[in-house]
Amino acid sequence: MSVSKPGGPPPSAKRRRMNVPASYGLAQPITVGKSAKQPVLGFDAHSMVVHMWTALGKSVESRFFSHADWERARWELWYANQSMVSGRPTGSAWEAIQHGLGALLISPADKRRAAIELKPPGPDSDETAAVSMLSGYRDKLKPV
Repeated sequence: MSVSKPGGPPPSAKRRRMNVPASYGLAQPITVGKSAKQPVLGFDAHSMVVHMWTALGKSVESRFFSHADWERARWELWYANQSMVSGRPTGSAWEAIQHGLGALLISPADKRRAAIELKPPGPDSDETAAVSMLSGYRDKLKPV
């Protein structure tokens, strides 16, 4: 444990970065085209794998999946199925399954780490409030 001298800089474990990175807040949302339709799973699978495939098809993430993403998901679930039907999955097999699903950005934590925020469709309440405020201001400024 390092101890700093009085009046000197704090030890490295207690330092905080006070400046803001130059790129902070510069990211812009990206609008994508039409997503690919979920294909058929294509193999006899354990019920948990079938449930995961069905959940993927109904998820918000599926709106952003391309054909390659669906094929990657099918490969990952095929591997998960092989682990499930062969008996009790090993720790390394479970880690590989979780890593593969994480690469598809399925969990909210994975999306946060990648700085992705999926908003539900519909009008933004802040935007709606701002438009109504502007309309009110415009009405007040109209000559009588």
